[in-house]
Amino acid sequence: MDRFGELAAGRVGAEVEGVDLELFRLSFALSRTATRFVRRVESAVHRPAGLTWAGFRVLFTVWVCGSMESYRIAHLSGLSRASVSSAVNTLERDGMVARSRERTDRRLVTVSLTARGSDLVRDAYAGQHRQEQALFAGLEVEEIAMLTGMLERVLAAPWPAEEA
Repeated sequence: MDRFGELAAGRVGAEVEGVDLELFRLSFALSRTATRFVRRVESAVHRPAGLTWAGFRVLFTVWVCGSMESYRIAHLSGLSRASVSSAVNTLERDGMVARSRERTDRRLVTVSLTARGSDLVRDAYAGQHRQEQALFAGLEVEEIAMLTGMLERVLAAPWPAEEA
């Protein structure tokens, strides 16, 4: 653990009663790793391509799953509906996505990639993958598979209900 992590764990352990410091260390490391990764790919890859992190996530979600309503994009991408709406507005303005109303229910709006958006997200992901390779270069193939499996198990578990 780095010095900041040690200081954080020490402070939490001294100030917050009953904290499982191993869980704190896991959550703290996971949060810091995700933040570092997002900051790096956004500044090195997505911003130079004219995208925000949210814009990339919207494009990627529609690229993977096909045309869908904004609420589904929000659910699958982990973004808020407001973030999706803002990103879609920008992406539509820039010619990366198109919106269309459903014939059966005119209230529903479907978001689709344009050819330009499809090309951009594919190229942006290729750049992002180079950053993924750099971030995880210190791990063995087996370690990557183990870490991925563990995180996927955490993601698959239902979120516990909040205590009243």
